[in-house]
Amino acid sequence: MQRSKVAENKLLATVLIVLGAFGFLTILHRLCCYRFEYDAEFSPVDYGRFNILSFFTIQSNIFVYIYLICAGLAAFGVKGAEKVGHDPLIGALATTYILVTGVVYTAGIPMGFTPPFEWYDAYHAMSSFNQVFYHMIIPPVMLVLWFFPFTDRTAGRGRLWIFAVYPLVYSLFSIVRGAVGNMHFYPYPFYRPEFIWELFGGGSEMNAAGAYALMASVLAAGMLLFAGIGRLMIFINEKSVARSFALPEYVREAKVCGNGAAAPGGRI
Repeated sequence: MQRSKVAENKLLATVLIVLGAFGFLTILHRLCCYRFEYDAEFSPVDYGRFNILSFFTIQSNIFVYIYLICAGLAAFGVKGAEKVGHDPLIGALATTYILVTGVVYTAGIPMGFTPPFEWYDAYHAMSSFNQVFYHMIIPPVMLVLWFFPFTDRTAGRGRLWIFAVYPLVYSLFSIVRGAVGNMHFYPYPFYRPEFIWELFGGGSEMNAAGAYALMASVLAAGMLLFAGIGRLMIFINEKSVARSFALPEYVREAKVCGNGAAAPGGRI
């Protein structure tokens, strides 16, 4: 396995470690400083301080922070960290999940699916900053980083299904938890059958079976989205590796000519 200059850049590695550690601190801050504020639309029930861990946003960000920290530590010679930070499939998964997180959240802002940002005191300013950090800063950072591979390894094209496994398990768990749990908590409105029926049912009376059938179609489309973005990440990875590790033409010619032989044009 050949490492790139990016993988050995100590300054970049430090930035990645700091960014990942800071991300974990924002989650810890949210857990330690949690307080419930009633809101009829977005927060009608107090689900507890640890319920934040139920959101795909937080889980995908945690995945990214682990990846960033491991990628940074690998540059300092931590061998165990290379298994995560320099694995292109893990990087593709982390980038795919965080991009979906960012796209879904930002798409929901104009539709009124997300709470408004509030900056009038330290607590609400930090809460709003966290939302911006999780959804609008980390996703583009990961996308840009993905164009600069750490090694000459590629993620491989034959495992597109793997990009949909975790989101599917997460979605099914969230739907069942919301349906049978005591507080009927759904982390996102599209997991709630009433929301799906209202969206696609044409204004007719609620039909549970029909709602779940529609939800199955929505889930299938969502899994295709994950697989599609995952395929795009693999494509970017392949092109980036080819660009970063491609030998100049005259070096390839010299290799073909053999040791000590002059390549065309006198270059060796």
